[in-house]
Amino acid sequence: MLRELRIENLVLARRVELSFSPGLNLITGETGAGKSLLVGALALALGGRGEASMVRQGEERAVVEALFDLSGRPDLVRRLATAGYDPRGDELLIRREIGAEGRSRALIGGSTVTLSLLRELTAGLVEMHGQHEQQSLLAPENHREILDRFARHGALLERTRRAFGELRECEARLKEHRERAAAREARRELIEYRLAELEAVAPKPGEEEELRRERERLRHAEEIGEALAAALQLLYEGEGSATEKIHAAARRLHRQADRGEQFAELADRLDDVRAQVDEIAADLRSAASEIAPDPERLAEVEDRLHRLDKLRRRFDGAPLEDLIAQGEALRRELAELEGAEESAAQLAEQRQSAAAAYLAAARELHESRRRAAGELERKVASLLEELAMPKARLEVHVTPRPGLEDDPGAIDASRIAADGLSGVEFHLRANPGEPARPLRKVASGGELSRLMLALDVALEGELPPRTLLFDEVDQGLGGQAADRLGEFLSRVSRHHQVICITHLPQVASRADTHVTVTKKQRSGRTVAVVKTLTDLDERVEEVARMLAGSVVTDTARRHAEAMIRGEAGGPGRSRGVAR
Repeated sequence: MLRELRIENLVLARRVELSFSPGLNLITGETGAGKSLLVGALALALGGRGEASMVRQGEERAVVEALFDLSGRPDLVRRLATAGYDPRGDELLIRREIGAEGRSRALIGGSTVTLSLLRELTAGLVEMHGQHEQQSLLAPENHREILDRFARHGALLERTRRAFGELRECEARLKEHRERAAAREARRELIEYRLAELEAVAPKPGEEEELRRERERLRHAEEIGEALAAALQLLYEGEGSATEKIHAAARRLHRQADRGEQFAELADRLDDVRAQVDEIAADLRSAASEIAPDPERLAEVEDRLHRLDKLRRRFDGAPLEDLIAQGEALRRELAELEGAEESAAQLAEQRQSAAAAYLAAARELHESRRRAAGELERKVASLLEELAMPKARLEVHVTPRPGLEDDPGAIDASRIAADGLSGVEFHLRANPGEPARPLRKVASGGELSRLMLALDVALEGELPPRTLLFDEVDQGLGGQAADRLGEFLSRVSRHHQVICITHLPQVASRADTHVTVTKKQRSGRTVAVVKTLTDLDERVEEVARMLAGSVVTDTARRHAEAMIRGEAGGPGRSRGVAR
């Protein structure tokens, strides 16, 4: 609620400081005294348009400060904190400055804020009725909430929102599944392609080194064969070969064996050497028999080495041992991919079930809204009749949104909403024979103000607490309708703070806080003087002036006091007032 309003150098206001109460705050004064100045100041504090012409002549700037109590609005506290403007406790201080040159700035708790963000952050804090650009009632997006609160759809809305959340979650899982499946398929194709390349060559551990050695042997087979033959000739087969000479040396030493053990030992060692030479000779013969020029095998080896080298280059030059290990890793990954597939059919079944639950809740909510629309129309019509609008009719249009009649399997999750599949818009037919028109096209601010008041009475206690400001609500009213207006304002003020500019004594007599605005001449300048009436005599005098006009009689004063005390024409209010 609005707790304090401070105005400095705004139009006719030199310096004004006002405190407001939680209930019914009424502003009165003679026509042209500047009552709407307070409305304009509050509009500025909430982000309204400021102009240089608003600055009092001769002053550098105009200032408006509004202090709000947010103790009943945790939603607004969270909204401000999220934007980085954490309120001090439950207090919100807004300051608006307008320079004489037309420049403007706004602050929340001392921190600068843009006007667009200021309007966004304070949306729903104050409802102004009487100026179209300030009326949230004109926005169709707010009509559904009003209807739902009237019908007390809290539990049904929660069920619909929960079903919507589950459906969106299923949609997200399906989307993720499709994306993962596409990614898995692409990865699987790449793995299979790589494995096909590896398996087409099928390298074996150590194969390349062995092939390189074989190629070297095949390239130099003739030279190797000649070397082997020469070695065999020298060691074993030629005249005066090494084996003959070793044999002869061993015989000579054996003849000396009885002359010393060392000679026998040396002879035995020479016999061992001769045996080894014999074995080497046998190996030379074997190797020589295997070494022969083989152009066909050399071509095979060259081709195999070329294929291995080409494979290695295809895999960024990795060693063949790494390619063999990589092939094993790819086979394991392919097996894991084939085993990780989540059942698309199971996900689709879950999505179908969630869509059916959402549609069931949304359809039930839609039908309940249609029934509640008729009830709200009848209740508001009755209330408008008491406010001197006997022929006016509110029409609540509830229309199905796309998707309401869809089959669960065909519903498009991008076209549905958490709050159901109903479009709600209020239309007003002000007079018989005229078509009902959307509220944004209704011209009369007084009609809209009374409609909003009727809705507030119809939804008594159902809307979140806020400040309601009425500027033209009593336009053209009098007699019994004026009494009913005062009663309705009083009822609404039990749940919301109400600030109302009024010309009716029947309304003014019910004030919890009564503020008067008058024009005075001071030092040759006109100023608006704003005063809070704090005792019964002051209030009686003002209500008597409203009853009698410029000449206030004792009869008017007695009647005014009776109205304030609730002794004439209905239950007035005199709380907090003393003589």
